[in-house]
Amino acid sequence: MVAKDPHAAEAESMFILEPLPALGDVIRSFFEVNPLLLLAVSGLIVYLLVKMADPFTKYWTAGIVSIVFDFYTTGSLFYSALFFSGYTIVFFMVYGAMHWDAVKSALGIDKARIISWTTFVISTWVLMVVVISMGAPAGPALVLAGLVTSFLWWTYYSLEPATN
Repeated sequence: MVAKDPHAAEAESMFILEPLPALGDVIRSFFEVNPLLLLAVSGLIVYLLVKMADPFTKYWTAGIVSIVFDFYTTGSLFYSALFFSGYTIVFFMVYGAMHWDAVKSALGIDKARIISWTTFVISTWVLMVVVISMGAPAGPALVLAGLVTSFLWWTYYSLEPATN
């Protein structure tokens, strides 16, 4: 027989999982800000993105303004960091699109590589659907399908290296 600890009910759990505030309320807080302030900050961010020559100077200066304004608006550092993550993704996607030729040459992207990656993604998806149909949960099915497809892909490229 195992004796129960009388203080076990009082013990605080290691992780406290409280629900995050609804994202709708956070987005609504942007509409509650003075429209002139919103326009001024948006203008400042556009000005910094246009006037700076160095792309990383553009990124961090406009990013700092964005983080400060998001924190002022939402009152949450979590959501200001979340919006900064979105800003980061959009900034580098636009920057990569503007310099697509340099990105293509640096990553060695050509038609064969695009077909190869598309085949990898489709094969992983098909294998995941097959594993799910056998009764596995979606998460482990995705991991298993990704591992199997990665192994097959790695084996093929090890045996048949692509030549340019």
